[in-house]
Amino acid sequence: APAPALVGDERCDLLVVGAGYSGLWTALIAKERDPARDVVLIEAKEVGWAASGRNGGFCAASLTHGRANGLSRWPDEYATLEKLGLANLDAIEETVQRHGIDCDFERTGEIDIATEPHQVAELRDAADEAARLGLSRPEFLDRDALRAHVDSPTFLAGLWDRDGVAMLNPARLAWGLRRACVDAGVRLYEHTPAQALTSDSETVRVRTPFGRVRARHVALGT
Repeated sequence: APAPALVGDERCDLLVVGAGYSGLWTALIAKERDPARDVVLIEAKEVGWAASGRNGGFCAASLTHGRANGLSRWPDEYATLEKLGLANLDAIEETVQRHGIDCDFERTGEIDIATEPHQVAELRDAADEAARLGLSRPEFLDRDALRAHVDSPTFLAGLWDRDGVAMLNPARLAWGLRRACVDAGVRLYEHTPAQALTSDSETVRVRTPFGRVRARHVALGT
């Protein structure tokens, strides 16, 4: 059931705008770091109504939208970005377990597949580059090793990232984070779009259709 809309004026230490994954996690971490912090979370529709609640359920450690993209754009920082991404995925799994979020979280990993000879070379090069950077993943699989996992005659090789990807139910993750936020003391208002944002030397003011929030800080998770 949706939370009520905000009616009237509110004050808080931190206002979070948007109750998708970014907003939910921002609000939850803010309360966990300082339980005395007064946190308000507003959402224009309902928690997880958009992409956070109805995506494909692939939860990947990559912060760079893929290995090739990361290496081409940030070659000197890629190893650090990979380690940060894996630490982030570990933290997601830990949060799911600690709060008992029933979202079918499963650390499946993933295998990139080569179906053409030139792709085999690309996957082998990617594995060699990961080893050069000191990364423990991914593992190159030749045809026989790959077919021990996926027995398809069209697959020539694979690159197996054993623990960098999880599968989960995206809506249940959003609802579980919602419950964790409310249990931690976050004040949640749904059907409360932010319509205007202004500030002075001490506070930020956010106007909604039926009220207003004054906050020391605002985080935009939109």
